[in-house]
Amino acid sequence: MKTGLIIAVVAVAVSTDLAHSADAQQAPAVQAPIARSSGVLTIGGTPHPYLTEGTGLTCIVTGPAPLHPPLWSDRLKQRIRFVYVDFKNSWNAESPRDVDKITMDSLVDEIDQVRSALGLDKVCVLGHSAPGFVAVEYALRHPEHVSHLILVCVEPHFTREFRQAHDAFWETDASADRKAVKQRLDERLPNATLASLSPRDAYAMRYVRNGPKYFYDPTYDFYWVWAGKHFSAELLNRYVNTIAADWDPRPRLAHNTVPTFLALGRYDYNVPYVTWDSLRKTTPHLTSYLFERSGHFPMIEERTLFDDRLIEWLKQTSKEAPEQLRSGSKKP
Repeated sequence: MKTGLIIAVVAVAVSTDLAHSADAQQAPAVQAPIARSSGVLTIGGTPHPYLTEGTGLTCIVTGPAPLHPPLWSDRLKQRIRFVYVDFKNSWNAESPRDVDKITMDSLVDEIDQVRSALGLDKVCVLGHSAPGFVAVEYALRHPEHVSHLILVCVEPHFTREFRQAHDAFWETDASADRKAVKQRLDERLPNATLASLSPRDAYAMRYVRNGPKYFYDPTYDFYWVWAGKHFSAELLNRYVNTIAADWDPRPRLAHNTVPTFLALGRYDYNVPYVTWDSLRKTTPHLTSYLFERSGHFPMIEERTLFDDRLIEWLKQTSKEAPEQLRSGSKKP
């Protein structure tokens, strides 16, 4: 009896060791840790902290960049070196009075100063949503300094025509269930409640209230990205209502020379995919993808597929050797 028990225990131990050995042989290699660095750049006479994440193609993120690190996967960070700058002079301007001086020209100039301060002749520029207008403007004005342009759910223009198409798409395409979720959020977060908050908190909670317009899953709560982050609600409001009002790059996009990646979400009611229909056909060097189970954030809603598409596009458009892109190594 005792001998049988010992044999059984030994058999289990041996089989367990063999299983662990087989798992070890089949397990994927441990992913290298994400490279990170930080420092301070002087832009417009003001010190601006910055963070970089990843290795590979250097890509400056436009807009309120400190919100972005959790949006991009570790897999992408093995191939792209994301640069997030805490833009004190604009996107994180502390005083509402300061934002009155900000223009599209000054925002584009900030990107160029970051590029120059990093000692780079060419960079990739990335934009998401309306702050992506700055990325588009930089590529159109300084194509000699842009290797790649990555646009994720960026409006094609910001004219009255776009706003009408935006409203019509919600009315005609959104399901009754989606509209019901939006109605419940409107009731839970009424204007009176938002008015009692700071401009920053009100902006973030308004984003939450509009979740059914931003996500494939209309119940998705995006507050986790905004919580505790510094950004200027005053600038964002001025940007949308004044700086970007009637922005229309369409005539100039016909002469685009920069390889451009455009990601759109099928259920994005903030930037309806149909508003890009004509430009997707007429803009040179533009590669576009429609993500069928995404809204305004395909990089988190369909992360694996988004990464696949972007990495493949980078391989096709980069002048670096494919081996460098796969390894995420940088040029010397």
